[in-house]
Amino acid sequence: MSGIFEKTLESIGSILSPLGTNIGLKNMLERCIAARTRREEEWLIRDCLRLVRAKLSEPSSKPSIIIKCLAFSIFSELCGYKAEFAYIHAVKLAQYGSLAEKKMGYLACSFLLHESDPLSVLLVNTILRDLTSKNIFVIAMALSASCHFIPPDQAPALLPLVDDKLKHPSEYIRSKAVIVLHHFHRRCPQLCAGYLDHIRIMLGDKDPGVVAHVLQFLSDVAQDLPGVVLDITPSIIQIQCQILDGKLPPEYTYRGLHAPWMQISIIRLLRYLKQPNETVYKLIQKTLQIAKSKGDEAIGAAIISECITTLVHHRAGDELLASSLLCVVDLMGNVSGNFRYAGLSLLELVLERYKLPLSAAQQEVVLSSLRHPDEAMKRRTLSLLCTVAEAHNAEAVCTQVADYVRDQCTQSPHDLVSRAVALTDKFPDPHTHWHIAVLIRLLPLAQHKQAKAIQRRIQLTLLEENGDSEHTAAARIKVLHILGKYSESKTVSTSVLEVYVWALSHFCSTGDQEGRDVLEKLVILGHKVLRNQDSSSPMSEGIRSLLISIIHAATHTAERCGTTIPSLEEFLRETVNSPLTDVYLRQTCREGLSVLPHVSEISQTLQRSNLQTKTQLDFTLSFLDTFVCKSLEDGAQPYQPKLLHVATTPVQDTVTPTPDVGASAVTPTAPTAPSPCPSPISSGTGSIVDFPRSESCSSEDSRSWSLRSPRREQSHVKSIWSREGRAKNNDSRVGSNPKEQATLTTSDSEMQHLASLLFKRQETPSQRDPLDDLLHRDFQKLSIVKTEKS
Repeated sequence: MSGIFEKTLESIGSILSPLGTNIGLKNMLERCIAARTRREEEWLIRDCLRLVRAKLSEPSSKPSIIIKCLAFSIFSELCGYKAEFAYIHAVKLAQYGSLAEKKMGYLACSFLLHESDPLSVLLVNTILRDLTSKNIFVIAMALSASCHFIPPDQAPALLPLVDDKLKHPSEYIRSKAVIVLHHFHRRCPQLCAGYLDHIRIMLGDKDPGVVAHVLQFLSDVAQDLPGVVLDITPSIIQIQCQILDGKLPPEYTYRGLHAPWMQISIIRLLRYLKQPNETVYKLIQKTLQIAKSKGDEAIGAAIISECITTLVHHRAGDELLASSLLCVVDLMGNVSGNFRYAGLSLLELVLERYKLPLSAAQQEVVLSSLRHPDEAMKRRTLSLLCTVAEAHNAEAVCTQVADYVRDQCTQSPHDLVSRAVALTDKFPDPHTHWHIAVLIRLLPLAQHKQAKAIQRRIQLTLLEENGDSEHTAAARIKVLHILGKYSESKTVSTSVLEVYVWALSHFCSTGDQEGRDVLEKLVILGHKVLRNQDSSSPMSEGIRSLLISIIHAATHTAERCGTTIPSLEEFLRETVNSPLTDVYLRQTCREGLSVLPHVSEISQTLQRSNLQTKTQLDFTLSFLDTFVCKSLEDGAQPYQPKLLHVATTPVQDTVTPTPDVGASAVTPTAPTAPSPCPSPISSGTGSIVDFPRSESCSSEDSRSWSLRSPRREQSHVKSIWSREGRAKNNDSRVGSNPKEQATLTTSDSEMQHLASLLFKRQETPSQRDPLDDLLHRDFQKLSIVKTEKS
């Protein structure tokens, strides 16, 4: 009776023990998953980990208990709770366990250990020993584990054993060996170069699965060594012919196509041939025709895309191009949004190499895709329009890009903005100056280096003297008025203000009163920017760059006009004494204070130099070479460009009393921070050397200087996936944007007008002025960097 009672208590204890049975482990996992708060979850997992640690510390723990403990350790690691005490048990299980236990040990090690972990070194000898086993399952586990635990410096000891497994009688082991060599080729290709000949020979393997892995391996090799394709071309052509003839086993057929992924690998390999022969073209055409019959399947469309990409890459003949274009038209006309997206991508690829006009059907698809609810479709359509743009429709394309980026784009628009800027460079118009209007519209929408590049393009365009001088002068005045209206907005970006202050200093009259008015505007803007900053947070890079531009523009205007105002000196002193300014901004203000007492002499000197045609200003400052050499010998710091001094430690500077205006502001040997942008040259010729450098602005907070920054609205529209692709749930009308609904219900007249702008060449030039149109826009809306997204 006592024995039965003891056994009953033991069984009850095993059931109640969290790790005694699978039910106990399941209960532990369910309790941790069902935790209502993070703190409760942490308490439960740590309590269970203490129990797991106690179980593993018992000297006579069964392998089944160890496996359950490792399973919970993996779960806790995935939840973010470390279980280092279980690592050594996973290694021991992989070293000395049975076949099932070894599998669990390797699996636990792959989850718990990293390649750089010290315990991973213990697995290297285990893997090398298991590779010499006669059990194919042990060998397969060792090959799989070698991709996780063998570092590149120990690969030479492993690769000969892996190479020997390429000749193993089991196709399962041969496939694993090819996968391991592929892995190490990606990590250390120089060590695997000697095994490429063995891989090429395996293209004749009797098992199609091994050949499929070899083709994927060679696809990566061909990216670095395109010449490898020349040696294997007859083999891959023969393999493709066997696939198209249906000679592979039935299990390699997917959606009615024989080994489609192998076909994709072969077509990609043929892309690396330098001069394909007629046999290659016929093979691709045959593949294209067979895949066209299954064009309503995604895998068939994938093969079609690869074939067309290869034909366009090799610039195939007109006959092949015509047949491929028919496939593109079929994809574009498909009701599925995914297929239409693929068709638009292929059409863009074709039109990049072949300048062909769009047919009426293609134009209709492009217009409908431009109003598609899927944002990816719109981006692809706009990219296609940028590819086919010409002089007569470049303005319309750029306008569509600007409208989309401002109103609807929810992701980074760098690619579309770059394409639109490239069109303004390719098709400028010196009479209408539409490219300047587009650049001004794109400037508030650009970020980082793109904004600096657009600023430079606007400045270069305004300084050009090409064409009629009256048109150029009128364009400068209009741009100045447009930027002035932009500056009145409370959400204007700093990049627009930088161009505005530059235009004020360069295109104002040289009269005394006009110069004072410009200086008043600059000082008012500078005070507004400086005083709106929060003293508790550091100054952003965009605000810092704007203040430097204002100081440079004010100094440049004072030198051109030979006059100054008292408020300018007050602004410079206030900026110097501000706790928000850094060392370079203070140094710029001190230089301006040193120049102000001598602006009349500088202006007279510049006027005399302009009258003397033989005298030219030395913009290289070569007359300072002796002074620079002497300063360097005395220990002065050399100048470092912007890209180099970013990584250096910034020079610390403290707020010091402002020196006397007539005294020198800087001692020759004082280390100063390198300048992020050059000072403007004091000349009235408008030299390009006074442009700011193309440097990166900071994040969104640096784009608006006012107290009321534009905030990104959270979109509540639920995106769904359907057979037509990813689209918004317009039926539910939940969180729908009225602007988006108005866009989707575009009238026929608007569509016809848009089609005429994009696809019809205007016989008579338009009398409209894009700069005038931009001048009469609602600048409160145009200035907002990101509006509510649908």
